[in-house]
Amino acid sequence: MPGSSRAWSAPASILIGFVYIAGYGVLYLGATMLSALALPRLAPGAPKWAFSVSHGVLWIASVALVTWLMRSKLNRRPWAGMATPLPPTLGRFPLGFVAGAALLLAVFAVQFGLGWLRVTGIDSLSMAWPRAALGLFPSLGVGFCEEIAFRGYILQTLGERMPAWAAVLLTALIFALFHFTLGGFGPGFVVTVMGLSLVFTILRFATGSLWFPMGLHAAWDWTQTFLVGVGNVGARPGHDPALVHVAQGGPGLWVGQAPSIEGGLIYALAAAAALAAAWAYAAARGRLPRWGLPLRPDGTQ
Repeated sequence: MPGSSRAWSAPASILIGFVYIAGYGVLYLGATMLSALALPRLAPGAPKWAFSVSHGVLWIASVALVTWLMRSKLNRRPWAGMATPLPPTLGRFPLGFVAGAALLLAVFAVQFGLGWLRVTGIDSLSMAWPRAALGLFPSLGVGFCEEIAFRGYILQTLGERMPAWAAVLLTALIFALFHFTLGGFGPGFVVTVMGLSLVFTILRFATGSLWFPMGLHAAWDWTQTFLVGVGNVGARPGHDPALVHVAQGGPGLWVGQAPSIEGGLIYALAAAAALAAAWAYAAARGRLPRWGLPLRPDGTQ
C-alpha cells in the first residue's frame, strides 16, 4: 500500500544510499551535458546566460524528481521526511543565504587582516555583476540539490534505521567523500566538510526544515566563487568569474588550496564556530535530536 514502509536493514540502507549518490552524480553530469550540447542545437541564438539558467533548472528538477521517486515509490515513505515544508518556512532560505555569505566574508576579512589575502583586481560592476547574478543559478543548484540529497534523503533513509548519531556522522562522511574529485581534497577538507555537514544537519533540526541550510550552503559556494574569488585562485587569466580577484599568500595549512578552500584550518575554525552557534540555537529551542533514537518517517523523533 502507498502508506506502508519497506523494512530495509541498516546495511541495505547504506548500499541504497551509495546507489542514490552515484545516480546523483550522473544527474549532475547529465544536466551539464544537456545544457552545453542540447541548448545550442535547440536554440542556436540563445545568449550565454541561458546555459547557467538551464543547467540550474535541469539539475534541480532532475534531483527533485529522482528523490521523490526513491522516497515515495521505492522506499514508500512520506515526503515530509525530506524536511522541505513550503511557506512560511521557505522564507528561511534568504536568511540562510545572508548568514552563509556573512560567515565567509568574515573569514576573508580575517585573512586580509593577517596579510594572507591580497586583492589583485576588482571588475567593474557592469562586467562583474551579470556574472555574479548568473552564478546564483548553479549556486542555488548546489544548495538545493546537495541538501535534499544528503541532509534530506540520505540522512532520513539512514536515520529511520539506526540511531540518529550514527546516521548524522555517516551522512557527513559520505558527503565529504563525495567531493573527492576536487583539487585540494585531503584529510583537512574531509574534517571541515564533515563539520559543515553537522552544521547543516543541526540547522535542519533547529528550524524544522532544510530551507535555511540550503540558503547557507548556496551562499558558501557563491561567495567564494562569484563574489570574492578565493575558490578561483590560480585560475587562468580571464577564467575567474568573481567580482573581486584575490591572491593568497598565507600558510597552506591555514588557507587551504583552491577550489577546496575548506582544507584550510581557518575554514575548519569557521565551521566549528558555526556548529557551536547552530548547536546553541537548537538547544535554546529544545530541538536537539535525541541521539540514541532513530528518526520517524516524517523526520521527527
